[in-house]
Amino acid sequence: MSTQISNTRNSTAKPNLEVVDGKTAPLSEILEILDRDGGVIVHNMLTTEVVARMLEELKSTTTATQVGPKTSHKLVNHFWGEQTKRFTRLAQRSRTFADEVLVHPILLGVADALLKPHCASYWMNTGQMMIVMPGGNPQYMHRDSDDWPTMNTPKTPICQVSCMLALSDFTAENGATRVAPGSHKWTDYKREATEDEITQAVMPLGSGMIYTGKVLHSAGANKTKNEARFGLHMSYIYGWLTPEEAGCLGVTEEQAKTLTPLQQRLLGYRCYDGSDLNGGRLWTVDYEDIPTGLGWNQ
Repeated sequence: MSTQISNTRNSTAKPNLEVVDGKTAPLSEILEILDRDGGVIVHNMLTTEVVARMLEELKSTTTATQVGPKTSHKLVNHFWGEQTKRFTRLAQRSRTFADEVLVHPILLGVADALLKPHCASYWMNTGQMMIVMPGGNPQYMHRDSDDWPTMNTPKTPICQVSCMLALSDFTAENGATRVAPGSHKWTDYKREATEDEITQAVMPLGSGMIYTGKVLHSAGANKTKNEARFGLHMSYIYGWLTPEEAGCLGVTEEQAKTLTPLQQRLLGYRCYDGSDLNGGRLWTVDYEDIPTGLGWNQ
C-alpha cells in the first residue's frame, strides 16, 4: 500500500510524492504512480549493508573529488553545484554498484516497461554520485530529457528512466531532491514551476525516487552546517541515444570481462542490435558485437 509524504491531494494542497515499499509494491503500482505523477518514492530499495559496502568502496574517490566542476562556465557551475561533488565510473570503482544498483530488478522492471516499446534494448545513461555538501545552493529545475531536445516535448515518448538513490537520509534541510509532480504532463515545457507546485523527496537511507526524464526536478539546498547529502543517480535511455556518461570508457576491458552480458550491455560493452525491429546494428567493432570484435573468449 502506498502513502503520501505531504498534504492530502486536492486542488489547493501542495503537491506530493507517493511512497511505496520496494519489498511489497508490485511493478504495476509503481508504473501507475509514475504515469500519474512522473515520480514515486520507493522505500527499501537497498539494504543498509549494501549502502555501507558501496560507500566504503567509493570512499577514496569521494575524499579525492573536489566540489564543483573543472570549468569556468557559469551555467555548468550552476547546474553542477559549486558545493557538490560528482563522479562516475562507478562500475569500475564499486563492484557493489555493478551488482546491486546497475541491474536493480525494480529499475530494470520500470525500464523494460517504459523504454523497450521504443527500442531493441536500453543502456546506462549514467551512474553518478551526487554529494551535496553543506552550504550547497539549490540547483535550477530541469528535465533530464533536456539532454536530447527533440525527445523533450509533451508529445514525445519517455526516453529516460531515472532514480535518485538515497545513500544517506534525504531531508528538507540537507538537500532532498525537489520535484514538481505532474510536470511531465504539462502542455508547455517552457514554463517554470512555481514554489507551490514543488515538493521534496524526503526519504530514508536505502530509498529511491524513481522518475522519468520528463518531470521537472532539481537538487535541493543543503542548509546544514556539517551534513553531506549522499545521492546516487542511476538512469537508463534508449540504446540508440547517446548517453551522458561514456560508460565503457569508465570500465576497463579486464573488468568488463568479469561482468554478466546484461551488465556489459548496460555499460556499452555490447552492441545495439535493432535487426528485429527493422533497424540497424549500432556500436559495433568490425561490425560484430563488441566481445566478438575484440576477440574475447566467450
